[in-house]
Amino acid sequence: MDVDVPEAVLAAARAVVGEPRRGETLGGLSGRRVVALHGDGATVVVKGPAPAAEVAVMRDLAPGLARLGVRTPRLHAVVEAEGPWLVMEHLPDPLPQERWGADPEVLAVLRRLHAAPVEPVLALPGRYRPRWDRDLTDAATRALALDGATSDRLDRLASRSAALFEPRGVVSGDPNPRNWRLAPDGAPVLLDLERVTVASPAVDLAILLPGLPDRRAAEAVVAGYGAAAPRVEDVLLAKAWTVVELAAAAETGSDAHEVVTTFREPFLTWLAAVPA
Repeated sequence: MDVDVPEAVLAAARAVVGEPRRGETLGGLSGRRVVALHGDGATVVVKGPAPAAEVAVMRDLAPGLARLGVRTPRLHAVVEAEGPWLVMEHLPDPLPQERWGADPEVLAVLRRLHAAPVEPVLALPGRYRPRWDRDLTDAATRALALDGATSDRLDRLASRSAALFEPRGVVSGDPNPRNWRLAPDGAPVLLDLERVTVASPAVDLAILLPGLPDRRAAEAVVAGYGAAAPRVEDVLLAKAWTVVELAAAAETGSDAHEVVTTFREPFLTWLAAVPA
């Protein structure tokens, strides 16, 4: 089986699935190794090295989130092998594409997550701390080869972004449509919890919307969220920030860099419609 997984992680997987017969590398832009290990009639997903915050969320916070109605993959084990690895439940069914965006069940999960107690999240080791400062804009400007006028426009947007990152509630930090699976009973399950933090719900709603959403799509997700929803303008502002952040962190030759390069021209067109 030709997969790059430490032996100690394979041993933990054997306790769940027996002898793994096949490894399947799963996609993503995080740079982590995420592999589905298929045994005879059972499968687990292993991820590593996992950041300390994600380990703490999966090991310590997930049971409380489940009681609130926020389902995450079941954790089988945490294995120390060149850093911590997570051995997790395999959920093969993705969120159907026709449910991407303002899906009522997904929005209900996010509402429950956003209402969770913030204190345990504030205490997460190495917690992700979103920001939009001049350094981020400069890095994105270089990555996207932006002209001065566009860079200045991003600066004006950044000056309005502080409210996005205030500790209003618990957010996933990356509930993009590909980070959801369906449980056997059909309920949405949230994956990839390394960016759990505290911020405005607008951050999650922006990331939930695929691609570069127009105002109508943002209005739909805000309306579907219901009471305590953020403003449509804040969702669009947060979407602009997500592109800037991804571009700023994308290393040349990486999958993320290929994505942002493809996004460049559509992003510039879309950005012109975002109030600065």
